[in-house]
Amino acid sequence: MKKILTAISGGVDSGVSAMLLKEGGNQVSGVFMRHRYQRTLDAELSRATLQQLGEKAQLRIVSVTEDGKYVKREWNHKDLPFLLPTDATSAMEVAIAVGIGLTIIDLDDPFSKIVEDFITRYYSAQTPNPCVLCNRYIKFGVLWDFAQSQGFDFLATGHYAQICSVGDWLESLESNHVEHREEPIYDSEFIEVPSWLKTDINSKFVLRSPSPKDQSYFLFRVKRHVLDRIIFPVGQFSKSEVRNIASKRNLQVANRSDSQEICFVPDQERVDFIRRLRDSQSERWLNISKDTSGPFLSLDGREIGRHQGYEKFTIGQRKGLGIGFGERIFVQKIIPELNAVTLGPYDALAVSEIHAIDANWHAPVPQDESFRCCVKIRYRNEVIPATVRAFSDGTITVFTDRPFYGVAPGQALVCYWRDRLLGGGTIVERF
Repeated sequence: MKKILTAISGGVDSGVSAMLLKEGGNQVSGVFMRHRYQRTLDAELSRATLQQLGEKAQLRIVSVTEDGKYVKREWNHKDLPFLLPTDATSAMEVAIAVGIGLTIIDLDDPFSKIVEDFITRYYSAQTPNPCVLCNRYIKFGVLWDFAQSQGFDFLATGHYAQICSVGDWLESLESNHVEHREEPIYDSEFIEVPSWLKTDINSKFVLRSPSPKDQSYFLFRVKRHVLDRIIFPVGQFSKSEVRNIASKRNLQVANRSDSQEICFVPDQERVDFIRRLRDSQSERWLNISKDTSGPFLSLDGREIGRHQGYEKFTIGQRKGLGIGFGERIFVQKIIPELNAVTLGPYDALAVSEIHAIDANWHAPVPQDESFRCCVKIRYRNEVIPATVRAFSDGTITVFTDRPFYGVAPGQALVCYWRDRLLGGGTIVERF
């Protein structure tokens, strides 16, 4: 029997994860992460919900202090510690249905740093990926530290990914038990496993999920040593299979819709959100003018129109330019010091050389010499074979076999060998 802390978001993936672990005979507890950017119930409904569900869910509330300590907070439905997040209601219902206790951990301060980085990167003409940072510093950082402090052996989440040992992976490859994908990652070049991927056979790594919803891309920054203590109970299933499991067990979240792509940004409100936050906390971004309007430029530098704020755009964007040009035209570059956005044809987006920094590796990749693997630059993009050189200073240079389109500074460059996640870095330049 394992003692497992399971992150419960109130959705079907985490709910089924908790259910499967409990059915497996483990000692399971749930944890819900609270922060200020979540949608909340009003005070009256918060009180009523806590009164109705709090005791049944064996609810605890814990805060994380600035120095990283965990403080248990007393609560009752009359004296609210904070307005209850809407999703916390579903999380409590899941905990009650599964028969486990639930802790709400107040991660407001550490999570705010993720949001602040998101805003800063947009105004630095980068395309941020807050999910990558959240996995590294919150879910498998602060939350894992909390799990250890409470005596848990493992931390589980509802990610669509798998944890595998090197030895089991090599055995599966030899017996041809690994599912193949319709991708170039399985061409003849990637049949023979390189020697550097055969070492340390007891170590763990992230393996892509067979589900189209595979989320391994967002996990490359997780610290390697934490992988030994992570469980992904739904990683081998498809979304429809997970919903079917929930339905058969009468979990109320069985048909709950998926969460939005960036959890703290309301759907279709990205620009309004970052502007509101910039304006409400302007002391954090004193060097950013509130007037970010400026010129649209052609590739040769001519002004061809005007826009109402460069933070509205990302490289590769075609729709929502706010002006017609009579042809398909795409964002090529953003120049914040000029408030300028450069536009051009799709072909001009082609990139075959990428430079990244702040590398984090889950595998002993060769240092300061080239190796072959496949790379990905967006969650929904395909993987492309490439020649990669990882340097000992944490930088990465990649030459892809065919071009990527829409590569942007700030994006995650993630490397795979077949379905094995190797690691990656943050893109800073592309050519």
